[in-house]
Amino acid sequence: MSSIASKIEAILFVSGEEMSVHKIQKALGDDVTKEDVLAQLGILQEAYQGKGIRIIMKDEKVQMVSAPEHAKTIQALVKSHLTEELTPAALETLACIAYREPIAKQEIDELRGVNSIFSLRSLLMRGLIEKTKKEDDARTEYYRVTLDFLKKLGIETITDLPDYDIFSKNA
Repeated sequence: MSSIASKIEAILFVSGEEMSVHKIQKALGDDVTKEDVLAQLGILQEAYQGKGIRIIMKDEKVQMVSAPEHAKTIQALVKSHLTEELTPAALETLACIAYREPIAKQEIDELRGVNSIFSLRSLLMRGLIEKTKKEDDARTEYYRVTLDFLKKLGIETITDLPDYDIFSKNA
């Protein structure tokens, strides 16, 4: 596997979400062309045939996904994951969102000092947070807590959280 393909693989794995070919190219640097990225994506797609992971592409959007033939296994894992208690990492991520909403992933990562993509995905699947946009920044995804979050905590408004006035963005 080439160095470029290896880097693309790492980018897609860490991202966990769809990415544009342009964004991947930009991350790889000026010496890598769009054609290079597309060629290496093709090589990765071939390399993953018959394995548990696939690289899918549509309209120059790319994502690393689990193989469709393993859907039942993945569904069972997700279902069991949703019934388990939140991990300390997920709780920490949830606190960042609750006290600083709306907040971008990059801000969460900076507060926590680690990549939060897996915690965010878990919280999204549980319906505790949702994605949103800001009017003045339509390109960036932000996160905020949901009404289900408030219901599960038994509070009426986010400002009912302990020490909200001290820790919130508005403080």
